[in-house]
Amino acid sequence: MNEHQVSLIIPVYNVENYIRESLLSALGQTFGSIEYILVDDCGTDRSMEIACSIVDGHPRKQNVRIVRHDRNRGLSAARNTGMAAATGRYVFFMDSDDELTPDCIERHYAVITRSSADFTIANIKLIGSKSIHIKDISDDCISDDLLSSFLKKKWNVSAGNKLYLKNFLTSHALSFQEGLIFEDILWSYNLCLHTDKVAWIKERTYLYKIRKNSITASKSNSQKIESLLSILNKLVDDWEQGIISRKYTKEFAYMIDFSRLNTALLLLHYSGNRKEAASYYRQLCVGRLASLPVSSRQAIVLKLPFVLFCVFMRPLYYLYKLLNN
Repeated sequence: MNEHQVSLIIPVYNVENYIRESLLSALGQTFGSIEYILVDDCGTDRSMEIACSIVDGHPRKQNVRIVRHDRNRGLSAARNTGMAAATGRYVFFMDSDDELTPDCIERHYAVITRSSADFTIANIKLIGSKSIHIKDISDDCISDDLLSSFLKKKWNVSAGNKLYLKNFLTSHALSFQEGLIFEDILWSYNLCLHTDKVAWIKERTYLYKIRKNSITASKSNSQKIESLLSILNKLVDDWEQGIISRKYTKEFAYMIDFSRLNTALLLLHYSGNRKEAASYYRQLCVGRLASLPVSSRQAIVLKLPFVLFCVFMRPLYYLYKLLNN
């Protein structure tokens, strides 16, 4: 029997302004049997110094392990490192600038052990932005097929705020793709392909904080756009190979077209030059990503040339941002 039931994995990188509140919320869990795995991803600020000072003076010090990278490798690699080091029966991922409700792990553990599910999904409380929306779990979502609800974007794909049976992850060789931004999309997609059972929690157990300098809020760069294109092409690959059943044709078209439009909107505040942005736009609007047998309404605007797309969409996009910030 494992010494701890839950391994709580926290990658740490350049979060010195937030690590104290985040780590204290994790250490303050009402659930007792937790091992804490802090993955030092070689940041350039005082994050690990602050974390170590908190741990040294905390009653749960003996339950905390620090695993160090020899160089900065990114969030995906840090999560994979934490997963490899985990000894608990269950695994929970947490970002080091977010917070947990005091009974977060206790709630997830009670549900997953009672249901014998492969993992749990709970509601999230969003803090710091009105322009980013996270849907609450609905009865319709719970009754729907998991892959169908994923394609319809009915639940949050973040790897955090889910408690996973570790044996489920290892038996299917599930890991995070390194070098990719928005890696949680593919992670959640792969969960859908392999799970037999998921358990839902309608309470908000995770505080997801949008920071001004976060990936979600920052200006779009080439790595962000290329990551989204890579994810879209991976999904289309699986569609063409029959990994995604044709019974999901409408749902799949909806997700691809929604993601194409979202990526195109990110090009409105792209950090590179207009020529690069136009090239990315063409990849979204012609070829295999635009050649699905069914198109959704989101795809209509992507028929515009890039110049006209910018002329029509930029004012609407920035007005929306202005009204919701």
